Amino acid sequence: MNRNEICGVVMAALFVSGDAMEVQALAQAVGVEVDAFDVLLQEMMAEQELKESGILLTRVGDKVQLCTNKKYAACLKELFAPDIRESLTGSVLETLSIIAYRQPVTRPEIDDIRGVRSNYAVSILREKGLIAVTGKKDVLGRPSLFATTDEFLRHLGISSLAELPALEQEQAAGARDAFDEPRAEEEELAIAAEEEE
Repeated sequence: MNRNEICGVVMAALFVSGDAMEVQALAQAVGVEVDAFDVLLQEMMAEQELKESGILLTRVGDKVQLCTNKKYAACLKELFAPDIRESLTGSVLETLSIIAYRQPVTRPEIDDIRGVRSNYAVSILREKGLIAVTGKKDVLGRPSLFATTDEFLRHLGISSLAELPALEQEQAAGARDAFDEPRAEEEELAIAAEEEE
């Protein structure tokens, strides 16, 4: 295959997949060494940005995927406004932040930090694919360990957790105080419903 054909196969495979694909798997599919393929991917990314293409390649760890160009976000938002996902509540965002910065973490550990039960928030985050169970903690009861997913990275537009803003001690202390504030009524209702089951 020549360079144009390889680029065509990569774009077609990513389009059909609809999700991130392993760089190594793509390299193997087109018969190119991983290092050479990685260079080709970097060139493709640069070319697409230079052309101000609406569809770009982006890296997510050791995977690559298609994404829209941020330059056209306002237009896309207007076009697809009815389909934009509902935003996350404050308590769900708070839980997501704890998981992102402390992962892997158990639900009881999240509850201890927040000062309230987090069943509702964890279930919403799992439902949206932003977190997943990554194993069990080797303690009594073997609680599930939660961590963020590739969807979380895509949602934030970052390629790795290292790109998350650093937490300063004062911010962390302030966040801890915020955890002690009362939660939204909907979460309290969801917690009450869970306790009745």
